[in-house]
Amino acid sequence: MTRLMPAEWAPHACCWMIWPDGEVWQDRLEAAERDYAGVAAAVAGFEPVRMAVDPRSAARARRLLPSEVELVEAPVDDAWARDSGPSFVRGADGALEGVCWRFNGWGGAAPAFARDAALGRRICAAAGARPVTSALAMEGGALHVDGEGTLLTTETVVLNANRNPGITKAHAEAEFARTLGAETVIWLPGDPDEFGTDGHVDGMACFAAPGRVLFERAHPEAAGRDASERNRAALEGAVDARGRRLEVIEMSQAAPTGRGGSGAWGYCASYINFYVANGGVVAPRFGLPEDAAAREAIAEAFPGREVVQADASTIAFGGGGIHCITQQQPKV
Repeated sequence: MTRLMPAEWAPHACCWMIWPDGEVWQDRLEAAERDYAGVAAAVAGFEPVRMAVDPRSAARARRLLPSEVELVEAPVDDAWARDSGPSFVRGADGALEGVCWRFNGWGGAAPAFARDAALGRRICAAAGARPVTSALAMEGGALHVDGEGTLLTTETVVLNANRNPGITKAHAEAEFARTLGAETVIWLPGDPDEFGTDGHVDGMACFAAPGRVLFERAHPEAAGRDASERNRAALEGAVDARGRRLEVIEMSQAAPTGRGGSGAWGYCASYINFYVANGGVVAPRFGLPEDAAAREAIAEAFPGREVVQADASTIAFGGGGIHCITQQQPKV
């Protein structure tokens, strides 16, 4: 057995989140807290939730969160568990491990990231996971796996000079093989115009099952339409680690709302930025007409799972979605 990152639909021991605290929310911190608490409650309906929280916010988090959500105190800068937390994998001996990427604040887009850079190892310690250190500057939102050796990622994140100057695809693939057990890497072009994340794959596409990819096409009136078409084209004819030609199913992004985001980060109205939990999917709701169609598309892609939508409108203001604020810890 070699090290392998299980697919998100594999059984989880729990879900990790981080309680919001900081300047990113401007005057919307209370609304962000409501969104995070709502997502935590939705996920807790399917599996245990462990919430990392800065000690200065622990008392407030305890008042606002459901009692079944466990708090784990740790210094934090921001609240995106997918990116600053570890990517959990099954070790060669079957034990739980956590890949701690070199977190550099999304290529320097967020200048205060020292505490988040140490968070991966703190969460590993709390989870009882062996830490696996990587020199690759990376965020968990830039990867999706099928649990059978196939990895989806984007060039605009991994090959970006603000994260990994001078790196080649071959070097990156070797590191993905070492840390995640990736045998085949499917590279999407990404989005060079997306500030901050530089085109995380979890706002574009994800595996719905081995050999099946769910792709979110940009709305015809939205910015990033050209990048969306390039990413869709990259999936055409792609073959996974088991030699299967990928089946691509599509869903639609929400129409532009005119809502501003936090600073330059923009408003993240992505429906595909959902979390697959034990027996269910927790998906975003924005209070838009497209919410119902998105729920139906996700339910069709994940038959047999209950789809619960949670308000993510303030999370979207911060530049991310439900997948961005969650991180699965697989059962091993």
